[in-house]
Amino acid sequence: MIKREKQMQAAREQEEKVGAERAKLLQRFLAPDALSYLSELKTSNQGVGRQVEEVILYLIVYRGYRQLMSQLDVRYIERQVKGEETKIRIQRDGETSDFGAYVKEAIKKGSED
Repeated sequence: MIKREKQMQAAREQEEKVGAERAKLLQRFLAPDALSYLSELKTSNQGVGRQVEEVILYLIVYRGYRQLMSQLDVRYIERQVKGEETKIRIQRDGETSDFGAYVKEAIKKGSED
């Protein structure tokens, strides 16, 4: 019984050590606004927030990514994790449309000429 308690204590200490190292890496490679966005994401949507954090740490640890990540980078990773497409909206003559549709229409008109 004492042996099991010691094992559980060692596992807790290891988990705390890993958690502190992860936090240190995130603080080092995320801009302050990106770090706050990630923490808000983890509180509002835990599953997605955890996956985004894992992707960021994977890039840092295993891929050697050494640049400071902005909030835009974190939001891009979030969209990739959620499977959302990035869309650029164009507002013209009071009408909002998707940029991709706008480009397709321009290509179609260009090929008809």
